[in-house]
Amino acid sequence: MLSTIVEQSVNGIVTGSVYAIVAVGMTMIFGVLRAINFAHGEYYMLGTFGAWFSIDYLGLSYEASIVVGVLATIAVAYVVGQLVMRRMVGAPAESGVLATLGIALILQNTIILVFGGGYKFFAGGYIEPVSILGFSLAQQRILILVVCLLVFIGLELMVSYTRLGMAMRAVSQNVECCSVVGIDVPQVVLRTFMLGAALAALSGVLTAPVNVSVYGGMGELITFKTLPIIIMGGLGNVRGTFVAAMILGVAESLVATYVGLQFRDTVGFATLILMLMWRPHGLFSTQARF
Repeated sequence: MLSTIVEQSVNGIVTGSVYAIVAVGMTMIFGVLRAINFAHGEYYMLGTFGAWFSIDYLGLSYEASIVVGVLATIAVAYVVGQLVMRRMVGAPAESGVLATLGIALILQNTIILVFGGGYKFFAGGYIEPVSILGFSLAQQRILILVVCLLVFIGLELMVSYTRLGMAMRAVSQNVECCSVVGIDVPQVVLRTFMLGAALAALSGVLTAPVNVSVYGGMGELITFKTLPIIIMGGLGNVRGTFVAAMILGVAESLVATYVGLQFRDTVGFATLILMLMWRPHGLFSTQARF
């Protein structure tokens, strides 16, 4: 009984790491735009399809496909950012919701139109199991956990010691003052948006070998998984996002084991409803952005 709980908790932490990498990009975008990006999961999907295309059609290695998938997603995010996201600065929240929902539909249906709506087998990754303290864990899952920790350490250093990071923190606190002192707010928004999309793509490429298959609608579920995470963590709170992602990942794993696999995806939505009823501002302060 105890060993099962520990094993499922470890699996939940790995799942939480996937959610954390995706969700931190969404929460950073919210921090500078004050709008939820409902197309965020589609960048997860784009990164996965970029890696799958690189392996199946270009014959590249999995390591090279990671780079291709992330770079292709950054290119798409740059175009979307220039055409749409930069214009969302100072716009009503409703505009951001409608714009990102439209982008999500365009990206999702473009992938389905080009590659078809069926499931595709993802051939890359490190699927060999490794025994750690009596527990068997695939190498890919260990890689996901390590990358998650490196991503959050890197983000912490970036927002504390780089010009872009400090500009992001400033914009998240007061857009008008940033404009007055000469900070290029639209450019900060664009770079933050591209960074968030790149992290979502990275998460998708890392998760693809675990999921085994890819399909055009895979980003939609990820978007709705990240919503309760960023709300629970406090909208715009990066550290809170990490903790909330781990909580949701472990909760999903335990529910799938002891209640039923069919109830796994309901955990996030139930959490979202409870958080909106109990603490709509989240478990952590929304003032502590970045």
